[in-house]
Amino acid sequence: MSRKSTNSAAALLALCWLAALSTPAPAAEELNRVVLRVNDQILTLHDFENRKSADVTAILADSQLSMQERQELIGELGPRIMHDMFRELLLLSRAKQLRVFISDREVDEAVRELAKSRGLEDTATFQQALEAAGLTLESLREKMRREMTWSQVVSREVTSKIEVGEEELRAHYRTHKDDYSIPEKRWLKEVIVLESSGKSPDELQRLAAEIRNELAAGGELEAVIEPYREAGLTTGVIDLDWLRRDELEATLAEAAFALEPGAFSEPVKSRGGLHVLHLAGLEEAKLRPFDEVQNEILGRERNRRFDRELRNYLAELERGAYVQEDLPPEAVGYRSLASDYSPEEEIELFRRQDLPARPEPPGEGETGGSD
Repeated sequence: MSRKSTNSAAALLALCWLAALSTPAPAAEELNRVVLRVNDQILTLHDFENRKSADVTAILADSQLSMQERQELIGELGPRIMHDMFRELLLLSRAKQLRVFISDREVDEAVRELAKSRGLEDTATFQQALEAAGLTLESLREKMRREMTWSQVVSREVTSKIEVGEEELRAHYRTHKDDYSIPEKRWLKEVIVLESSGKSPDELQRLAAEIRNELAAGGELEAVIEPYREAGLTTGVIDLDWLRRDELEATLAEAAFALEPGAFSEPVKSRGGLHVLHLAGLEEAKLRPFDEVQNEILGRERNRRFDRELRNYLAELERGAYVQEDLPPEAVGYRSLASDYSPEEEIELFRRQDLPARPEPPGEGETGGSD
């Protein structure tokens, strides 16, 4: 094993150790203790510990996280898990009132679709992904059944009530035209009189002016530049392609966007030397027509309203709920987290997808040799 692999394994073991130390393992007789009751739904300490174990496994398996980030995430898990599960219980209780039922056939189909979307159609690979996520097939099925249940509740009581009329879309379009504008773009070419040529600043300025004057007098760009390029004084002609103003360094942008089509700029000092710019083409700014962006606006507006209505709906369910708590110490304070979630994070509570995608095979040269 390489030194790098050994160090990585040691870091992983250290994190596991830290996670284990964060809360003592509960005694067996404690696991069936009800830690949260929401109306007719209960959460046991066993349920909480299982979710925590799965989340710790996922955090430790995330290769994009540093050791410090993993430690921080694991340290914050208690209240966040309890917050998420509290919201789940609210929706599951409401589902029972609404008589929402998810059949085994629907769950089986959802599992197949999830595996397909993750590239895990092979049974052995699917099983490996389940183990990596700290899941069994049965726990995944149960998780998906719960998620499909509350998804139906949200669809019925939130999504279905969001309506956006065409006049509202047109009003949004009129007041947010900048969002649907295509900025001016310019096709630019340039030549750079090189600082690296060894010439003095005055000589560079003289050469750049000489080149610019030849071009402004009608000289063909490549032909004018060629002798200077061969002498190592300039680059060749550089095609910068179509660019917006914000894609150029400020001094170059100022010069480029003052040009008329076909014109050449005065020499501009910038990276590498003095730049002479040529405007080879121009696409003026334009506003995308309403018909082209109508569906885009509709999706954006529906999402915005969904964010708001989902928050209001959950708050309403919470206000009307009977809640009884006997929390583990690490989960205390979970209800105050609601205000910390962004709308996107709030929605993601109901879109959990715990299976990792199948890893791509390593490319050539991606071997685990020692340092």
